[in-house]
Amino acid sequence: MTLRIALFVLFVLFIAQNVTSSAQELQATVNVNMQTLTQDQRQDMMTMARDVENYLNNNRYLNSDWEGEKVPVDVTIYVNARNGNRVSGRLSVVSKRLVNNVVGTGSGLLRVFDQDWTFDWSFSPTLVYQPLRYDPFTSVLDYYMLVAIGLDMDTYDDLAGTEAYKIAQQIAQNGNAQGVSQFSTVYQPGQLTRMSLITEIMDMRFQPFRRLIYDYHDAMDTYDKDKLKGLADLELVVKDLADFKKNKLSSRSVLMQVFFDAKSMEIAGMFKGVKSAGLWADLRFLDPGNTQLYEAAQQGR
Repeated sequence: MTLRIALFVLFVLFIAQNVTSSAQELQATVNVNMQTLTQDQRQDMMTMARDVENYLNNNRYLNSDWEGEKVPVDVTIYVNARNGNRVSGRLSVVSKRLVNNVVGTGSGLLRVFDQDWTFDWSFSPTLVYQPLRYDPFTSVLDYYMLVAIGLDMDTYDDLAGTEAYKIAQQIAQNGNAQGVSQFSTVYQPGQLTRMSLITEIMDMRFQPFRRLIYDYHDAMDTYDKDKLKGLADLELVVKDLADFKKNKLSSRSVLMQVFFDAKSMEIAGMFKGVKSAGLWADLRFLDPGNTQLYEAAQQGR
């Protein structure tokens, strides 16, 4: 009887651990660059990478249970300066979408570099997820994690990321109410800010673009198994993206900019040397900032 009870307890603990693990969405790696600080200024920030990594990997962002593997996210915090507990810095967030949901693979999905971030930091802080209350440190992290999660969800089902985006939008509105410039509702057309990005994502006019993000990654899964079929499908997605930009957009899109910031190298690499004048013309039209990259790839370089 004692052995049975012991085995039952172990079974329950195993199930509980796996339910908790599967409910969490992220597999985050965090690095902190403090090269601009003196040794004294660094002392009580030495645990920041560990503290943030634990926070991101133990926090549950959505109410629904997470299915499949976790979203790989690399976070780098660059500390520019410090005055007491007040810190100014920059933030890099890079997420990947697993190919065919296989751990260790990755197609770049989100790649952003936020250069305007100010927050307070004290030794061994308590980091708490509070989407309805703005915090200069955790809310910015949470915003980008929710965007990464939403983008990942959009690649698996039709507009599936909306739940995550709504929470990110709430954080953005809270930031705007606090007067945070990156969350301000005032920005120039095509200007990439935290608010402009989530506003476009939630705009119904960009739902066709979100569906093309799904089509792109569906083609990537195919490419992993059948290169020729995958390339043909990807070329159709590029054409559809060009049609969307040509027929639906009247100004520069920050969502499209973020997409190609993450995808340009991948696309150029997969189509390297492919003889299709229409494909390369579409790519230069979609992503003019990387024209030289696409011209080199077209020539097989």
